[in-house]
Amino acid sequence: MSWSVSACGPAPKVAEQLEQQFANINVTDPAEMESVQTVRKLVAQALSPFDPDYPVRVMASGSQSWRDWSKKIGWYQSIDLKVEPIHFSTT
Repeated sequence: MSWSVSACGPAPKVAEQLEQQFANINVTDPAEMESVQTVRKLVAQALSPFDPDYPVRVMASGSQSWRDWSKKIGWYQSIDLKVEPIHFSTT
């Protein structure tokens, strides 16, 4: 199973958009859902110090699989998270 969320804009709007996207993630494995919720909390924490007008880009994704898919053994997951302030030159 895999999931992803992304948004770009002023930090409060990005947080709002991502919350809606996280709410719509539908993974069935409890361990993967726990990871999604952990990433959700990390994103909220990372966005909290931004000034309200400061633009930011957030991309988060994850997937799970098994080393031996047919036997469902060797479970693993991959998670990527990027929170990036968008800097504009004023000169």
